Amino acid sequence: MAAKTITKTKTQTEAGWTVTATWEVGEDGPVSTGPSSVSVTLAADADPKVRVRGYTTGVARRVERMIADMQTEVVGQPKAAHLSGISARALTNAIAEMPDSPRKGPDAYYRGLLALFDMLDAAGHPAPINVLSDRLGVPKQTIKTQLATARQRYR
Repeated sequence: MAAKTITKTKTQTEAGWTVTATWEVGEDGPVSTGPSSVSVTLAADADPKVRVRGYTTGVARRVERMIADMQTEVVGQPKAAHLSGISARALTNAIAEMPDSPRKGPDAYYRGLLALFDMLDAAGHPAPINVLSDRLGVPKQTIKTQLATARQRYR
């Protein structure tokens, strides 16, 4: 007999966009860590400027963060990457001192990102980009692009 599954749906609205994600959940917990379906729609009360711009890469990044937040509610906190040679507390503190994005303080953000990468790399972490992606809530490719920008500016 197949295990019984139910669907669990979460919805968030932010910055004029409504995101609905659905997970299949079995008796032992979620069937997978990611959602089985995602819907992104313009909110009825969206600002006219948001309507004109439409779905952009910035919106896609925001949607990804929203899905990650909902996923944490459904699946639980993802296991933190093992940090060798560096304490998780030091990493958390360094991230807390950085602006949330390069738009809120480009110099501080890019310098902080470089420092974090160098700290992880010097500690011998095998996948510093993965750790930065997980901890900052930013896709890996975005981290790579931001690191390239930071290196051009400060090295």
